[in-house]
Amino acid sequence: MNKNIIIKIVSLIIVIIALIWTLYPLVWIIFSSFKAPLEQFTIPPKWIPEKFTLRNYKIFFSNAEFVRTFFNSVLVTTSSTILALIFGIPAAYGLARFNWKHANLLSFIILLARMTPPVVMVLPFFLISRYLNLSGTYIPIIIACSFFSVPFAVWMMQGFFSEIPESLEEAARIDGCTRFEALTKIVLPLVLPGISATSILCALISWNEFLFALVLTGQETRTLPVLVNMFVSEKNVDWGVMSAAALITVIPMIVFGLLVQNNLVKGLTVGSEK
Repeated sequence: MNKNIIIKIVSLIIVIIALIWTLYPLVWIIFSSFKAPLEQFTIPPKWIPEKFTLRNYKIFFSNAEFVRTFFNSVLVTTSSTILALIFGIPAAYGLARFNWKHANLLSFIILLARMTPPVVMVLPFFLISRYLNLSGTYIPIIIACSFFSVPFAVWMMQGFFSEIPESLEEAARIDGCTRFEALTKIVLPLVLPGISATSILCALISWNEFLFALVLTGQETRTLPVLVNMFVSEKNVDWGVMSAAALITVIPMIVFGLLVQNNLVKGLTVGSEK
């Protein structure tokens, strides 16, 4: 058998195993969201419910806080992602283009904020927000999400900027463009795929944030992950409603990823044309 065919078969098997390993919890959540309460605890467990029911979705959507928490999640995710790109893109460009003496050390210090365990930063954020009388508002949770998204954006975008030849900017500056014009008209269209990928990952970081949202938000500003946790009580856990809530929480990010995927293809086309 041809060596290339063997490599392709082995690669395909590895991909299938990785997909099964990754997707089977999501498939279990999907089926659990349609199960009646008694079917949640059958032994041995059943993947497919005997009778599909919408009870769990009705309970979740009947919760008066669903619309508000969904809006809060969208607001926090959008704001923190925009802030991460506003601060991250210029910082990444500066680190990639200017030969600073301690550029590598500065990059490591910026990335160190992302490497720090989030639980370590909860208390400082809480105390600062309470001292500034910002507890329960949107500002602390947006800043907290941006705090972890900006280093990631810098780390991602620095690699994309480094791959763009400096000769393109030099040619634009010879033609009369300023450095800022060369950045906006030449470089940014070429790194648009990187900006799209970075925005997706930063949005995922903010959308799925639970610990900081639980501590820093109030009743009016809590997000969807916090609402999902409300179905856990001292007496029981409503697994069916939690599964429905988890699925509803995942869907917006799936839709967002599909939308940005089109932008990725468009950005790659623009870059190739340039």
